[in-house]
Amino acid sequence: MKNRRILALALVLIMATLIGCSSKTGNDDFKDKTVVGTVNGEKITKGEFNVLYNQMKQNYYITEEDEEDPEQQEMIAQLKSELLDQLVMEKLIDQKAREAGFEVTEETIEEARLEFEGIIADLAAQMEIIDQESEEGQEQEKEDYTAEARAYVEDELAAMGHTKDGFINLLAHQMTIEAFIESLLEDVEANEDEIEEYYNERLESQKSDITGIDYEEVELFRPEEVRVKHVLIGLSQEDLDKYDQLMADGKETEAKEHLEEKLKEIEPRAMEVLEKAQIGEDFEKLIEEYGEDPGMENNSVGYIVRRDGDFVPEFEEAAFNLKEEGEISGLVATDFGYHIIKFYERYPQKIFTLDEKRDELKEYLDYEKKADAWTVILEEWMEEADIKKYENRL
Repeated sequence: MKNRRILALALVLIMATLIGCSSKTGNDDFKDKTVVGTVNGEKITKGEFNVLYNQMKQNYYITEEDEEDPEQQEMIAQLKSELLDQLVMEKLIDQKAREAGFEVTEETIEEARLEFEGIIADLAAQMEIIDQESEEGQEQEKEDYTAEARAYVEDELAAMGHTKDGFINLLAHQMTIEAFIESLLEDVEANEDEIEEYYNERLESQKSDITGIDYEEVELFRPEEVRVKHVLIGLSQEDLDKYDQLMADGKETEAKEHLEEKLKEIEPRAMEVLEKAQIGEDFEKLIEEYGEDPGMENNSVGYIVRRDGDFVPEFEEAAFNLKEEGEISGLVATDFGYHIIKFYERYPQKIFTLDEKRDELKEYLDYEKKADAWTVILEEWMEEADIKKYENRL
């Protein structure tokens, strides 16, 4: 039940993020009509600002003591300035949307209502999954997860000062703004030359440096990999700490001697396990009985190893030197202890063709081009707009 409540709260907070932030409508700060800025003559009030600022204080854990601390004043002033800029931008976009004829309609509200129901359905499904996992093997009570999810969400919205209909209206407004922005950018897309140029550039980059492939927007090159498992006969934490300290102190010779000494102490136990593995004893049972690597616990796949430095060099080299399924390494000494490695599978390198990745590349490049174009549009609007900000009133 606790996990379910945490999940529900997380989803509600995500919904709150969709609308920026919230405040109880009865809050005096929200009613403050002091003008802190204008955009083409349209006012931004202190109350509007306070809605964002109060949420920001929660996000950054800013207390009243922090606000009064002289050392925090510069940081808080910068955050307030950024929040006012955000409000100015939102006000300007709203104005442009209205000028272009984008208004919330009954149809949009109905779409937002369906979106809200989708949120309820997703939450209910997650609640049911968590209950099934936590009560596996037990008799489960029948629950109306949809009703429970709805009640929970509506309670949380009420706590944040929103009614269900009010929240739906806010969703509808957001959807209207998104439709307006999409209309401005609908013709912005990457052409074939840009896609091909990006493909060639990123492919060469990924081939020359595989360490960053997992962070690439589109995977174009998959390096050779091997799947292995291992039994680690590890050094004690005390021995590891001493080795690390000697290395940190620049005493590499002493560190090496210390490592060799401690490896000799655990070598008999490592040899015992190696011999059992070599005569065909169940490797999974050896891992369970002798292994000291937490990463191997309940790990049915093992490790996928690349030549990218994610594993210590000795382990990486030994893993790639194994050739046949089921082959067992000798004792592999590292800074962690002795490893006994079993080879399971090899995956050859793969270069994805442009045709295979064209759709993914276009989607990413379209997004980038639209983002750049949107930035230019906003900058032009900001230059043309009559904007006044009164940061001394914040």
